[in-house]
Amino acid sequence: MSDAKAVLDAVMQAIELEKETFDFYTRAAHKTFNPEGKRIFTWLAKTEEVHYLQLTELYNSLHTGGQWVFYGGATISLEPSDPTTAVTFDTDDHAALTIALEIEQRGLDYYNRLLAQTTDPDGRSTLETLRREEEEHIRLIRERLGQPA
Repeated sequence: MSDAKAVLDAVMQAIELEKETFDFYTRAAHKTFNPEGKRIFTWLAKTEEVHYLQLTELYNSLHTGGQWVFYGGATISLEPSDPTTAVTFDTDDHAALTIALEIEQRGLDYYNRLLAQTTDPDGRSTLETLRREEEEHIRLIRERLGQPA
């Protein structure tokens, strides 16, 4: 991806995707009465917020100087679940996780497309880190849904 405007447009689309995803997870965390659901959706929202902030920093850097910024990955860990609250997801939480899986897959697909168009080593490194984090979200959601990883 060599055209500066195309890169900025792609990063802006990624920012919008991360914001929409953050909003969805935040709403899901507020709607669920399930402690495990709140824990998962809150963690997902926090990681999407980190992606949003990182991509915003990247956009600003590319816009002002054309430089990619390093992203080493989110440092927000998923707290272990409390065995006393380990209950199954109710229908609404299951539906929200199913939607979340689709959203994360779209994000993964988007980062894969960007990677295919990016030759800059720093850009590839940033995008690969974001892609790996989307893959981890997909793995975790599938685990909660009882699906194979």
